[in-house]
Parts: sequence; C-alpha cells; structure tokens
Amino acid sequence: MLDMDRESLQFHIEQNDYFGTLATVLDLVSQDLQRGGRHRHAKTLANLCDDLIRLQQEYRIERA
Repeated sequence: MLDMDRESLQFHIEQNDYFGTLATVLDLVSQDLQRGGRHRHAKTLANLCDDLIRLQQEYRIERA
C-alpha cells in the first residue's frame, strides 16, 4: 500500500496529482474489497474514485 508522508503529499500537490494519487489508492482498496465479497463498500469507494478524478481534471489545490 502507498505510504504518503508529508514530503510525498507535498510533491503530489505541487504536481497537481493529489486527487489522482488518492483515487488510485482508493481504487486498489476497492478492488481488494470486491475480491473479499464486500461489494457495497467497494462500490462506495469506486464512486469516490470517480469524484476524485473529476476533481483532478477540474481543480487545483492552492495554498492559502
């Protein structure tokens, strides 16, 4: 599993890749749940992944 420390997190934000990275991690967890028969939870994570990809395409994180 991906272990995202503060430096790695900052890198992904600067590369405008934070939402995509998070979606990838959640997708891996979703696949694990699907294989384990936890279809409802897998579907919830899949929906969140779709939302994160949409955010990745349309928004950027800016430091306040």
